[in-house]
Amino acid sequence: MNELLRNWDIFRLIRLLSGAGFAIYGIYSGDQFLTTLGLLLAFMAVINRSCCCSAGGCGTRQKTKPIYKDMVKTYDPNK
Repeated sequence: MNELLRNWDIFRLIRLLSGAGFAIYGIYSGDQFLTTLGLLLAFMAVINRSCCCSAGGCGTRQKTKPIYKDMVKTYDPNK
């Protein structure tokens, strides 16, 4: 639960507010599609998932040590 409430950025907040707006307007107008869309956007904001992760837009943390970090040397063009 504590992980869900961390790392709020502006896009996550916009997704939550737009989802809440769509859901409220969908309930008000009786439109099930808008209600479902709003609930989906709000749920995606709470669990911090989006559709653009395949384009490298997700902020992921690496909890494991890189495998070849001690074997790969940085390239120095002056040598």
